[in-house]
Amino acid sequence: MSQETPIGNLGGGISDEDSKLVDSILNDINSSSGPPQVQQQQGQQQQPTPEQIKMMQQQQMMRQQALAQQQAMAQQQALAQQQAQSQQKMNMIQGSGSGDIMENVKLEAKNIMTVVFLCILFNIEQVDNILKGVSMFVNEGGGLNMQAVFLKSIVIGLIFYVIKTYLL
Repeated sequence: MSQETPIGNLGGGISDEDSKLVDSILNDINSSSGPPQVQQQQGQQQQPTPEQIKMMQQQQMMRQQALAQQQAMAQQQALAQQQAQSQQKMNMIQGSGSGDIMENVKLEAKNIMTVVFLCILFNIEQVDNILKGVSMFVNEGGGLNMQAVFLKSIVIGLIFYVIKTYLL
């Protein structure tokens, strides 16, 4: 049963000299020819020394550590990117809410003027007279009731939607 060491407790990276030593050990192991049975018959079977085994284990641990560090860096980069996007959205929201009011008015001038024009148009006396022709929209005093105001606001909203969608 092997003991496990947490990745955080492992030391720094592998030096070039250690890397070359491990590579030479692996090359020696891989360069032995023939299957193990043939080697046993010839008496040439080479078992890695305890030092070689220890070096291979250290190299494997270092590879695992490097992989874990790469994964942690990728996660940190993804998190940083999400935070940057969130910050951009917040800046946009704050910029549109607390920014220069006149700039926002200039950007929305067409929409504002369209609403103003429609409200003036639907509040002239001729439109009121048309609605007064329908008894359902007249109150006891002869003026327009809330149903007429509600109808005018719905018509203004629909006309504004059509103008904005197809003309602006």
